[in-house]
Amino acid sequence: MKRKDYKSYFKNVIVPVFVYGAFTGLLVGTIVYFFKWVAEWLTEKSAEIYHFAQTKWYIAVAVLAAVAVLAIAQYFLQKWSPETSGGGIPRAEGVLRGLLTFRWLRTGIAVIVNSWLSFFAGLPLGSEGPSVLLGTAIGGGTCKLPLSHNSWDRYIMTGGACAGFAVATSAPVTGILFALEEAHKRFTPMIFLMAMSSVLFGMGASELWTLALGEHSLPLFAVQFTKAFALKDIWIPLLLGVAVAALAIGYNHLVFVIGKLYDTKLKRIPQWVRLVIVFVLTAAIGLIAFGDFDGADALFGGGGLIVRLANKANFGWKIVFVLLAIRFFMIAFSTGSGATGGVFIPMLSIGALLGALLGNAFAAMGMDEELFPTVVMLTMTAFMGATTRAPLTALVFMVESTRSFSNLFYVAVTVFISYFLCEIFKVEPLYDVLLERMIHKQNKDKEPVILRIVYTVREGAFAVGKSVRDVLWPANTKVSEISAGDVARMDDDGERKMHVGDVLTLITQTYDEQATRAELQEILGKQPDPAAQDLSKEDTAKT
Repeated sequence: MKRKDYKSYFKNVIVPVFVYGAFTGLLVGTIVYFFKWVAEWLTEKSAEIYHFAQTKWYIAVAVLAAVAVLAIAQYFLQKWSPETSGGGIPRAEGVLRGLLTFRWLRTGIAVIVNSWLSFFAGLPLGSEGPSVLLGTAIGGGTCKLPLSHNSWDRYIMTGGACAGFAVATSAPVTGILFALEEAHKRFTPMIFLMAMSSVLFGMGASELWTLALGEHSLPLFAVQFTKAFALKDIWIPLLLGVAVAALAIGYNHLVFVIGKLYDTKLKRIPQWVRLVIVFVLTAAIGLIAFGDFDGADALFGGGGLIVRLANKANFGWKIVFVLLAIRFFMIAFSTGSGATGGVFIPMLSIGALLGALLGNAFAAMGMDEELFPTVVMLTMTAFMGATTRAPLTALVFMVESTRSFSNLFYVAVTVFISYFLCEIFKVEPLYDVLLERMIHKQNKDKEPVILRIVYTVREGAFAVGKSVRDVLWPANTKVSEISAGDVARMDDDGERKMHVGDVLTLITQTYDEQATRAELQEILGKQPDPAAQDLSKEDTAKT
């Protein structure tokens, strides 16, 4: 790289990434920290109310009425901001990939309030998904600063989403991997640098607030591992991998079926009725208490339940099975109804419950009971990797959430087996299933068109000096050919750097031709009408 290129890269990439990432990270770290703090407080108070109402029937009736009111309040907020309906992570991914649109300020406000309503009602949804969407919204606000170029928007929002995830889970490395393996499903230096900058400053802000308020930074799951697996125990992760794959296949299929059911046969049911049914059903479960069963254990995000299971709380296998069945269906129904909340930690709780069930069975078969916490965490991690199809993120998250490197090899074996089996059965990733449903709702009355466009890289354009793979092009856009002078070539690997005067042939599928053209001109520079050669759609159809 020439000296001039170094200076240009430093000025046009390194400095903006650091500045935008730092500012976004500080904002996200502060706002998500207090959002999560209030969410935890509401969850604690809600659990106290449910336990109190379990002993007094008239309080139970009041709780059922109150959650119905919360559901209606959430409905009106969703009418004001439809972007807050459903899971936060798939919505954020759609925005980051350019597949979905949203209004950053309205979404940010509504996702905070609506999430708190869900948590206070006890819905089995978590704060991690809303934190990611909130971080994306904050990044969308940062994009509006005077010095920001529009082509940086999705990079900045990516940084905000990663910082939101990292602060919500206290897992910074997983937050960075989220951008690469989950949000964009590709590695580029610019995405990596933006994610790292935002996450580091976001975690820094969160840690400073923790110290300022006299609190302590703890791992997400404070679990004690007293014994490590030996090679003779390899049969355990192998069986766990098979069991997890079966459950993951069933869960992802259930989410798909419920979503389709809501969009077809139950389409005529008003949204407010769907929310009231889910909220009231959740409350009814939370009010049940008999013997050793406490319905409140089936509610909320499930982080506390995971820790209790791993630390061998007094749960009989029958109770574990009932909790698994309830959470398995209720999390899917809550998400399908459009209730605001995340499924990340709730999804982990399903894996942990399966682990507790299998741990009891393996102990009866001769497994050392000191391995029980490890079985729970292995199953939880593998279930996450299998359902989301993000095995590397799952492995790293296991280490960060427990702050333990023990049994990492056996964790990898379990994750590999479950992931491999899901690949064989071609199971769609969970977040992709939810995202497709959101895309369909947004574009249900539109038909996509396929365009083949020829644009020239202009002086001062965002793309100058950047690799093709470094640029976040409009959704479903591919650079099929680059011509520099009289030389034209394909660029399937995306390594070719773009320079002023290069002519790019792009193929794109879009629902909004005008918006796509405007976005391409933000990246490649203003195109005079005669220069923006557009081959006819008929010719494109022939090719």
